[in-house]
Amino acid sequence: MSTAAADMVDPGSAGPPDVAEVLSFIKAHEARHGTSPSPAFFLSAAQQHDRVELSEQLHDILKEVVEALNRGQSISILTRDQEISTQQAAEILGVSRPTVVRLIEDGELPARVPGAVRRKLRLADVMAYRDELHARRNQFISDTSAKDDGADPDEVSDLLDQARRAR
Repeated sequence: MSTAAADMVDPGSAGPPDVAEVLSFIKAHEARHGTSPSPAFFLSAAQQHDRVELSEQLHDILKEVVEALNRGQSISILTRDQEISTQQAAEILGVSRPTVVRLIEDGELPARVPGAVRRKLRLADVMAYRDELHARRNQFISDTSAKDDGADPDEVSDLLDQARRAR
């Protein structure tokens, strides 16, 4: 497994006119056809018969990439078994790097130390933790909103403060 840095696609290297044209085509197609039950998208070459159909999932990925590039964001494609740094994990989880280190030390996130200092985490483990965290947050919101229908706004504020402190 490679631990080399992922290849980055800078929005400037894709060429803004190309990105804007692809994004425009995708949005026009959606506007024209609405929510078609089985849209068909093709990747084609210069020759008329040189084309391959893209699955809806690949189309959605391409659309997300093009939208991000259009917003001026860089794109990085990582495999789920790739190892990442604590800083990269922090960015994925939306927390600080020291928080990721604490999660590792508390045994909530598995990591390995290939050298003397740097910890490495599997991207799949970080994504699983993120999904679990989102599920717990959603469950908490669902539970508290069911219990507190018609609750006083001050009580709701206190509950939110308690939840933040419990993190």
